[in-house]
Order: sequence, then C-alpha cells, then structure tokens
Amino acid sequence: MIIKKVGIGNEHEAFIENRFSEKMNIISSDDNNRGKTILIQGMMYALGNNPVFPSTFNYTKYYYVVEFLYNDIIYKICRNKDLFFIQFNESLMLFENVSELKRYWHKNIMPLPIITKNDFTRIVDPELYLQVFFVGQDKKDTSNIANKGLYNKEDFINMLYSLAGIKNDNVDFDSIKNIQQKLANLKDEKKLLLQQSKILKSQKKPISYLSSANDRINFKNHLDKIEKVKEKLTELNKDRNKNINRKLKCEITIKELNSLNRNLDSGELICLDCGANHIGYKVSPKQTYSFDVSTPEIRKQIIESINNKIYDYKEEVERITLLITSEQSKLKELLSVEEISLESLIAYKDDVYSVSDAENKLNSIEVDIKKLENQLREASNDKEVVKVEQNNLFDSILKTMNKNYKSVDALGNIEFDNIFTKKTETYSGSEQTIYHLVKIYSLAKILNHDYPIVVDSFRAEDLSTKKEKVILEIFHKLDNQVILTTTLKKEEIGKYDKKEFDFINHIDYSNHSPSKILQSKYVNEFKKFLVNFAVNI
Repeated sequence: MIIKKVGIGNEHEAFIENRFSEKMNIISSDDNNRGKTILIQGMMYALGNNPVFPSTFNYTKYYYVVEFLYNDIIYKICRNKDLFFIQFNESLMLFENVSELKRYWHKNIMPLPIITKNDFTRIVDPELYLQVFFVGQDKKDTSNIANKGLYNKEDFINMLYSLAGIKNDNVDFDSIKNIQQKLANLKDEKKLLLQQSKILKSQKKPISYLSSANDRINFKNHLDKIEKVKEKLTELNKDRNKNINRKLKCEITIKELNSLNRNLDSGELICLDCGANHIGYKVSPKQTYSFDVSTPEIRKQIIESINNKIYDYKEEVERITLLITSEQSKLKELLSVEEISLESLIAYKDDVYSVSDAENKLNSIEVDIKKLENQLREASNDKEVVKVEQNNLFDSILKTMNKNYKSVDALGNIEFDNIFTKKTETYSGSEQTIYHLVKIYSLAKILNHDYPIVVDSFRAEDLSTKKEKVILEIFHKLDNQVILTTTLKKEEIGKYDKKEFDFINHIDYSNHSPSKILQSKYVNEFKKFLVNFAVNI
C-alpha cells in the first residue's frame, strides 16, 4: 500500500500533498504549527481512524481524501464526518459509517484482522488496526494502546495473531467448550438409558456375551480394575526398591565402619582434606550433625543401630513382596477368561432382547461419544500448537525490538519482555520515542504487512542526531513506504538534503503560515479531486 496523495478542504480553503515517494519520506518544518499533524491525522481520519486533531481545528467542517496504490489499483477514499466514498477503476461506493467501510475493505480491498471480543467474532475497527503501522503525536502510551475505548491491549495482541495467520485462542476455547457440552449431554442421555434398562449394565457374564452395550460397559469397568491393580503394583515395586537400596547402603556403611577396627601398623586413618584423624558418620546427607566413630565404643553402638535398620528394611521388603504377590494374583484373575455355559446364555436371552431398542440407541450414543472425544483431543492438541505459534510470534517481535533497541542505544539498559510495559513502568523522554519506533518497525518486519509506516513527530523528546541516523537506516531497510514528520532546530535546517540522506524524500513545510496549512489557492484543485466522488462543494 503506497500513499500517493492526501487532501483536506472545503469550498473556502484546502490543502493537497502529492509529493510522497514510494520509500522514505520526511515532512519537516523549522517550527511547530505548520500543518504536519493536521495532514497526518487527516490521512488517518480518511482511512477510518477516530478524530485526534488539535483542539483548535474544527475537523467536522472539512472533507478528507486519501489516494493510495495497492495491488496495481489506485483507490481514492473520501470522508466527511461519518460518510465515506471509495472510488477505484470505474466503481464508486458509498458507506454511511466506519463499520460498513471496514466490511467492504475486508472483502474487496485487503483482508483485515479478526478477533473475538466479548464472545463475538468481529473484524477489528480502524481505530485498532491502524495502530499496527501508525504512531500519532498525542495520546502515546507504552502500557496500553493509544485509543483506549472499545479495545484494549489484549485485543491488540489478538489482532497481531490474526495478522500473522494464527488462530485466536478464544475461538479455540469456544470450540472445545461446545464439544464438552455435547459430550456432557450424550453422557447424561446414556446414564438415563442405563437407569431405565438395568439389564444393560448388569455385571453378569452371560449378558456380556449377548449384549454389545453391556460388554462394552463391563469391559471398560474391567480395564479400570486392571489399571488400578497395575498402578498399585508399580507403587509397591518402587517402594520395595527404595527399601532394598536403603538396606544396601546400610550394609556398605557397616563394611566401612568394620574396616576402621583394623590396626594399621604403618600409619593411621586421616581425612585427606584437612588431615584430621577424627572420622564421622552422618545418618543422612541432609542432616547437619554427625557421630564421631573414631572410638571403638561409639563405633560399636553405631554398627548395632545400623544392623537394626538393616533388619527393619529386610522385614519391610518381605512385607511388600507379599503384597506384590497378592496383587499379581488379582491381576491374573482379572486377565483370566471365564467360560460361559450355553444354558446361562439361553436363560438371559429374552431379558437382553427385550431391551434391544435401548441397546441400539446406546450403541449409537457410544459412537457419537467416541467421535466427540476424538474431536476434543484434536482440538486440545490444536490449541497447544496454536499456543506455541503465538509464543513464537511474540518472541520474534520482542527479539527484534531488543536487537534494534541496542542498535539505536548501545548503552541503554532496557530489556523488552513484552510489547507493552506495566502500568506502573512507563518509558519517558527519548526512551519512549525509541520504544514506539522499534515496536512499529518490529511489527512491520515480523508481520510483513503491506501498510505504510507513519509516525508523526518521530524525533519527539529530543532523539539525538546519532540515534536518529540509526533509526532512519533501520527503517530504510523495510520494503514498506515510510512517512515521518519532525520539527527541526535552527542548526538542523537542510540536514535531510545532504548526500548522506539521499534515500530520503524531504518535504519541507517551513514556508507554511503558522496554523494555516489550509488556503484558498488549493480550493480549485481540491474540488477537482472531489469530482472523483461526484461531490460538489
């Protein structure tokens, strides 16, 4: 999307700017109130933004026109209050509000981000999506979006996911919620059927042979019993192994303590770290105290105590082994196949056939439950995948922000861990300026969107010349059109016309009358501009 022309005016006064290049543009002036903000806000207003004009400017008296190129088609948009016109090729469309404009834009010009807001899926309004590529001079906030009304920063983040082609997390949640509700309804229906036809949930073996529904229910219950026994066996084996390990450690300790009883004719036992001949014994590495086992009396007492522990562990191992044997017997019994006589089957045949309709219904419910459970599993897996994609996108944006922040301010100590700051931690001065610039650059770089980058007063809060140069070089690397505005100090006048900035299309507003960008000399040209929309003023 390339901005070609911007016009503001009425039958008395107007202004038209058509000097934009397709790459980097800087609109400057040697003082404030030369019309830069009126132009930029007028352009955004024509694209559907909320009005954020200076308080002294009565914006309702004027028409606002933007001409832009997208996909080799020239589009012209005209706005007057809440009325919009779009003209391209031989078509002219009229819209009575922003909602109508965004729906047409989404369907016919370029797709707009879609988010879930208050449980309702909606195409986001221009007041939100324009903030992806536009930073105004006023209402800037590092802890939230600029126009805090209908939308908030969570909506902005969800919009970024949508622009990146990642599903909205809320939409997935609703899908899972719907499946869970359907599952609950089917299970209630199944429960009611089983209550009405108790023969179908009987635990008598012959009925399982005659009824698939009963077989399925009993088989599930059977598996649950097997699972419980298996879990108990696992825990018992773990417990037995722990006791065996403790017993082994105690036995090793006994051997070490017994070795201290030997008389060494050629020397004595000492600590290799400090040279001390006092040897200690700790009951557990976690405990802070130890026993001095250098003397035979203490050593004998400790050995006796450890032998008692060994006996206890041995006894515990034997007890657990008996429990394991018992559980293994239960498992063998559960896994055995009970033979059913023909007489038993005949005895229950009539009972099962009497509930055949209920059984068919139950079988159908079971099939539906299985399908929904698979859908729920897939939806849950999808949600996890989406979460990973969202985190990866977020990480990429933050990584790019931090990298470019360091390029601009190598000595800076900011580390971005979110695209918004906490409410109590806002940036100020040049830090705030750099934050907004590296954020809007990173969004363009990572999302790879087609919109122009527009920043009004991009050097606010005294961005140094050195940092400004790095910012301009970074933005120059983007494929997007870039439109920046700034007010120059006296000593800076003419700086953008130098050879080092030959990649910049410099548009100078210094000769404009203060607070008078709109003039009568542009009215005729502006009227011709409005002819495209069949508007006469």
